[in-house]
Amino acid sequence: NLGDSAHCKLIGQHAGGANSLSWRCDGAEFATAGHDGLAKIWDGTSGQELSSLEAGDLWVAKTVYSPRRNVLATAAGRHLKLWNERRDAFYESSDHSSTIADVGWNPQGPGIATAANNGFTLHLSDETAEPRKYRWRGSSLVLQWSPDAKYMVTGEQDATVHFWYVKSGKNAQMRGFPTKVLALSWDSSGQWLATGAGPSFLLWDCSGKGPTGRQPRQYDAHSSKLTQLVFQSDGDLLASADADGFLFLWDPIQHDKVIGGVLLSSPASCLRWCKGGKLAVGQQDGNVVVFEVQSGPLKKDGSRICT
Repeated sequence: NLGDSAHCKLIGQHAGGANSLSWRCDGAEFATAGHDGLAKIWDGTSGQELSSLEAGDLWVAKTVYSPRRNVLATAAGRHLKLWNERRDAFYESSDHSSTIADVGWNPQGPGIATAANNGFTLHLSDETAEPRKYRWRGSSLVLQWSPDAKYMVTGEQDATVHFWYVKSGKNAQMRGFPTKVLALSWDSSGQWLATGAGPSFLLWDCSGKGPTGRQPRQYDAHSSKLTQLVFQSDGDLLASADADGFLFLWDPIQHDKVIGGVLLSSPASCLRWCKGGKLAVGQQDGNVVVFEVQSGPLKKDGSRICT
């Protein structure tokens, strides 16, 4: 429970710093990725270090637990490894054309996707199955599964978004963004996709046959580049943060106006929604702030309150 008097406790570290943190789905442990080539496993209650894993390169970019199984994925350089509860690497692949930029577990079934140059790769975590390549001549930087696993979306180096139909392999490209698209988020229904680039974000209707041929909705309030964009996992609200340190709250499916906001002490580097309306914000100055979004109807001026 976090309050105004909450204190941080250093429980361990990586030589050179840490890049990523992921909790196991049961909360019993969490994993971190380090600049030291190691992925470390920590006890979720005591914070004690439980294990140290060689991830395959000098720099571990990602550690990500499966949302359904106690399986950990590590991405280091071109190397993907999957680890079981015994800390054994039961699947490994270096079949990537460049350093792995992002990873994401299939939310509805087996498999994990990796983003790199020339598209993304779907690994089925079975050594007898060949990875499936979704090839594109660009460089994929971030990826996001739709909640129903029907679609995959990647943000590209060339300031485009690539939209994939996972089953068929068909794809479409969204152009016209002012910068690289590094902020992607699906709403909980899987109908709406938010994409952030520059000071604005767009909302795409992906129902039916997908967004091809449809005009997106545009949302403007920020005056500097968006750094974070996250939908609630159990609601319709969306949080956005920019390089000037502003944090805004939206109900974008209903209307295009900001319904709440605050100026942070430094720009947000990470946003995470919790069930029940709480929003955790990690900031570039090292602070972590938890906001509670009040429930109930909107006030007359169209705003909600973040406290």
